[in-house]
Amino acid sequence: MEDESYQIRRRVRRGAVAGFACYVLWGLFPMYWKLLGHVSSFEVIAHRIIWCFVFTALICAIMRLDFMALLRDRRARRFLVPASILITVNWSVFIFAVDIGRIVETSIGYYITPLFSILLGMVMFSERLSAPQWVAVALCCVGIGFFTVNYGQFPWISIVLAVTFGLYGAVKKKGGYPAVEAIAVESAVMAPVAIAFSIGLALVTGTHGFLGDVATAEGWTTTALLIGGGAVTALPLILFATAANSIPLTLLGFLQYVSPTISLLLGVLVYSEPFTLAHAVCFGCIWCGLALVGIDSVRAARKTPPGELTPFEEEEKAEVVR
Repeated sequence: MEDESYQIRRRVRRGAVAGFACYVLWGLFPMYWKLLGHVSSFEVIAHRIIWCFVFTALICAIMRLDFMALLRDRRARRFLVPASILITVNWSVFIFAVDIGRIVETSIGYYITPLFSILLGMVMFSERLSAPQWVAVALCCVGIGFFTVNYGQFPWISIVLAVTFGLYGAVKKKGGYPAVEAIAVESAVMAPVAIAFSIGLALVTGTHGFLGDVATAEGWTTTALLIGGGAVTALPLILFATAANSIPLTLLGFLQYVSPTISLLLGVLVYSEPFTLAHAVCFGCIWCGLALVGIDSVRAARKTPPGELTPFEEEEKAEVVR
């Protein structure tokens, strides 16, 4: 029992660290894509998919991981093809929003996402919430509701980002496939479409950022940034897949607040987007909720006798058994 407890505990802790690192990187994403503001959003999206596939395929080759076997597996395709479509839509909307200067609206979407993930966790995986977690959810709902109502327009970007990424996380957890191979398959599914789209876009518009002006340092910098977008995209996705396979969606949902907080601060402090009373109320409610969750988790860990599992770890054990 002690060996099993240790394995489950280590799995959950590793997943929590991976999830936190993933959301820090995602929170900093707008700074990277802003560097490509002079390139069409559609071209950036296409190259993001293409080079993500190249990067993950190289990792698979180096580590001798057979992602093609996963691509040929019928059950895997049932999960990974929808996941590929969901994350592509999410990427596209996010890059479009950053390009038109609506970083704050992306942060709203990713504040909503954890609530959607928690709902999916309860419905799809029978995950339980403690009383403090219910209070935290209520506080987050109040904060996000106040923020959304006072935003002044229907936040369609926020809703699309929340729904697509919430569903993506649920599909990834339900499938439970190895992180690197799964990301390689997801990007492989969309790579042919992205290549065809990129070529078609260049032919129609007559312009392209990739190898567009090789006579200048700026042209090479743009090309390098487009290629680097593959690694920038794949690394946090691999971390996310590791987290989604290792911790309950309830915990994953609360970790997701790290990313929109960083993005919101970037939007306000770096890119001079306004900070209003609505922002202040939203922040206050969310961080009060997170404080409750943190206190509850610490208490649960302290009350758990050596060799036994905390509630989060018990949920993960039940998920592994299922």
